[in-house]
Amino acid sequence: MDTGAWVRKAGGTHFAVLSAVDLAVLTMAPTRMELDRAGSILAALEHLESVGAHCPKLRILLTMTNPSAAAADEQEAALTDAGYQVLRTRVPRSDSRDGYGQAFGRPPRLVSGSPMDQLAAELLDVSAEVVR
Repeated sequence: MDTGAWVRKAGGTHFAVLSAVDLAVLTMAPTRMELDRAGSILAALEHLESVGAHCPKLRILLTMTNPSAAAADEQEAALTDAGYQVLRTRVPRSDSRDGYGQAFGRPPRLVSGSPMDQLAAELLDVSAEVVR
């Protein structure tokens, strides 16, 4: 999910989309701005739950991470402390031609052992968990 698509406005479809899926994956970079932007999605999920509508399981994927910085660990700790489930896979920042930063509109490259390969395996496990 991308936070920009979830701005509340008349005729928005975000509640219908969320209530129609079993698993929602919120991608976010480990920044305060991304955490703030995620509020619209998190509020929509809380609203669905509060009115008794179907609410998907939420998993958060940290993207654009820097393995040598503490930001991702701190963001994960804050999210976990708030009760959210964060996927163990992290997608590192890479601006190379085939890196994540340049991946918009392209199919993911599932190179064995890569973060996308690890994410695919983890999402298969989570999906099996959700449908039980």
